[in-house]
Amino acid sequence: MSWMIALSLAASTSLAQADAPRLELLRTAGQGWGGIEGRTEQVRLHIETESSEVELFRITGEGVGTVATSRGAAAVGIVEYERECFAPCDTLIPMPRSDFFIAGSGIPASQRFSLLGRGEDITLRVKPGNSALRFLGWTSTALGASALALGAIVLLVEGMGSGGVPSIGSPSLAGDKLLPWAAIGGGAALLGAGIPLIAFSGTHVEFLPGKPAALTGREDL
Repeated sequence: MSWMIALSLAASTSLAQADAPRLELLRTAGQGWGGIEGRTEQVRLHIETESSEVELFRITGEGVGTVATSRGAAAVGIVEYERECFAPCDTLIPMPRSDFFIAGSGIPASQRFSLLGRGEDITLRVKPGNSALRFLGWTSTALGASALALGAIVLLVEGMGSGGVPSIGSPSLAGDKLLPWAAIGGGAALLGAGIPLIAFSGTHVEFLPGKPAALTGREDL
């Protein structure tokens, strides 16, 4: 646990915009939410999704820390967050100017987004990704790139030693000379499979017009 002791927060940035004093808005009967447009302190949120594992998270803090390793100090990013609600939410979300993201069990985190300036009633359509497929995509891409690089380096070294790089179908392409070409072919296949997996296994969020269903109240986290 020594690395935890060595971890120190180097800088912290607030995600809330502090360009003006925070406005306290009161809702009066029949008058809706008062205050200046764009400064709403609460929004009603509804999430449309086919997965019951979808959750909304709020970024509460960010910073950069240092951790001691055998090779010296290394910088690490620190992100603090908290759960706001489970889909379909149907609840009031305070301080919409914060950064939010969608994630869940087996669901990779979406890109960050803000709920500020999108009205009082917000509906999100969430297409959850797949963490397992995303991990497989990154693994396939890393292995494919490594195999391509290794095969190219071996061919380059052999070519420099023999005065030329053998091509596919060449009589000299036999035995151990077949291995670098196999590495290049396998690496290209892994890379070709990994990139689409990364691209299509992410979590996508879309803002839709319309009001959410009846409020159920905020959930205790």
